[in-house]
Amino acid sequence: MKKRVFLIFACLWIIISLLIIRSTYAKYLTSIDGGTNVNIAQWNLILNKQDILQNSDFSSTLSLKVPKSDYYIEDYMVPGATGYYDLIIDSSNVSLPFRFHITCSVAENSDIKDAKIIGYSRNGNSQITYLDDSKKEITDSVSETVDTCSVRVYVKWIDNDSSETMNDTNDTSVAINNGNAIITTNISFEQIT
Repeated sequence: MKKRVFLIFACLWIIISLLIIRSTYAKYLTSIDGGTNVNIAQWNLILNKQDILQNSDFSSTLSLKVPKSDYYIEDYMVPGATGYYDLIIDSSNVSLPFRFHITCSVAENSDIKDAKIIGYSRNGNSQITYLDDSKKEITDSVSETVDTCSVRVYVKWIDNDSSETMNDTNDTSVAINNGNAIITTNISFEQIT
């Protein structure tokens, strides 16, 4: 009888031990799968109706406009005249805020050495922010809720004796030889984080 009780007790002990071991290992054998979808922010800027990812040279989209006055005809640069060109930034396919940096300068090979970037305005505003010689960059930010913004860059042909590098004879020579004022413009865009 003692053997029988011992045998029953041993069997119960083995069964309980197996159940405990089984549940212990079951914790480590359990697995589950899952996944998630992540939305990627849009970043497709258009400058003057040109996709900048497809073509980084936008020279053909820039056109210097010179308003008509009593002293010169429309769209012709003359000494003392101020003209402008527009940079239209279409950010309708951009889903985050960004900053732009614009640098403009007179090219080394420009025939008109006295052309100068004098300032800029934003979004059709008539108030010009003037640039001095120490500030050569136009920097601003655009919210992700804005679809279009514009920057108007003002260029002046300096014609005074104190600061010009070209004299009247040089000015006349440029006009006779159909010279060009060449302005280089670089614009970069940066995500604001």
